[in-house]
Amino acid sequence: MKFPDFYASGDPVVSFELFPPHSDLGLATLEERLPKLIALQPSFLTVTYGALGTTRDRTLQVVSEIRNTYGKEVAHHLTCVGSTREEIAQLLHDIRKENIENIVALRGDPPQGETEFKPLTGGYRYGNELVEQIREFGGFGIAVAGYPEKHIEAPDLETDLQHLKRKVDAGADLIITQLFYDNRFFYEFVERCRAVGITKPIVPGLLPILNVEQIKRITRICGSTIPTKLLHKLTQAGDDRKKVHKIGIRHTVAQAQDLLAHGVPGIHFYVLNQYFHIAEIMEQIQPALHRLTGNTS
Repeated sequence: MKFPDFYASGDPVVSFELFPPHSDLGLATLEERLPKLIALQPSFLTVTYGALGTTRDRTLQVVSEIRNTYGKEVAHHLTCVGSTREEIAQLLHDIRKENIENIVALRGDPPQGETEFKPLTGGYRYGNELVEQIREFGGFGIAVAGYPEKHIEAPDLETDLQHLKRKVDAGADLIITQLFYDNRFFYEFVERCRAVGITKPIVPGLLPILNVEQIKRITRICGSTIPTKLLHKLTQAGDDRKKVHKIGIRHTVAQAQDLLAHGVPGIHFYVLNQYFHIAEIMEQIQPALHRLTGNTS
């Protein structure tokens, strides 16, 4: 089942994003949590791609387990980092062999310690080039990233929007956004996309806050902002982890409910391989999902 099929009915689609752990212990922990996460009934999962190092192979290992052991639809992330065109072609063959039908295509971030993205000789500089190769290879649904507050490297919103349009024009089926904590950014982003002729589904990406310092670091890296009132609440909570969790979950639930009320095609949760917080969030948004799908069970 490819990305367009998930969104064809118009019912909101919930999906989860995982990452391939670096350590054997982390992998064992994720494997233990997978059945619980799948039991929450996301329509599909995605697994991020470590282009360099051990997590590169583990992405394929994890997506294969999700698809072939649990029978759950899953998308393999793929980036331009560290691979030539020929190596990407081989990766696409490897992904196809594992019965995976969807890819999240990204340019990728510069390797750790580098501040500028430099394409490998024989590789790609831009995400739209990767999308073109995947589309030419055939047989995959393709999602790309969108940035409500613009990509951190883009000089302005308009330039960033044109980069996104090139990816869509190259063959992307779906846009999944970078995390944000003020829905206003998402609604304005969708308006800008529609104004330049981007018609593909645009799915908001939400990252629940469970750790204040972690989220400050993540938003600093990706260029997203934390609303002043939310940051004040989190700062007041200090080292009280339970209070931080409560604030973070409450904010994500409120975001999700508002987005669903505004008719978004779905929500993509960045779950960071955790379970209990996303289980609580899913429980709280079920009434809204049921109203929209007509499911009263």
